[in-house]
Amino acid sequence: MKALKNFRRIALPVAMVCFLTGLLTLSGCREETGCTNRTSDNYNPDAVRDDGSCINARDKFLGVYSVLHIHWPDTLLPLPRYMTIAEDDLREAEDDVKLLNFGPDSIVVRALINKNFLTIPPQNLSVRGVAKTFKGEGHIDDDGYLTILYSVWLFNNGQLVAENCVAFCQRLDN
Repeated sequence: MKALKNFRRIALPVAMVCFLTGLLTLSGCREETGCTNRTSDNYNPDAVRDDGSCINARDKFLGVYSVLHIHWPDTLLPLPRYMTIAEDDLREAEDDVKLLNFGPDSIVVRALINKNFLTIPPQNLSVRGVAKTFKGEGHIDDDGYLTILYSVWLFNNGQLVAENCVAFCQRLDN
């Protein structure tokens, strides 16, 4: 009888401690959810499980732009024009774009996206039968204003054709 009395006196506090410990342990095991894609704008380094909320950095670049283009030394006055940035699945689907109606020659240039930055890797393109190499970079702000700085060389001899050309682009379809 004495053993039963001692058991009851100890069992209730031990059961309460075990219950509270289990409750705290289970509540502490909640997995952090969020975007687990490192290249996304809203990447969450603490997320253990992807919740489908990733925002592709490329999406903020896609659209139609009004462009004020300064192309040295061909033009002393800026040329107003339009440009479209569209998906391009040449490499990774989430970071490739193509710039349609780019520059004074209205060519298609491929670019890579990383966060708010656009990179035009060196690429050889035919412009009215002349092989030229294009290279540049750009940045977009939160309001959809994109600035691109690029240069052009002749492919066959590396002669600089246009240096520090600038395209000031405002997204029209926000």
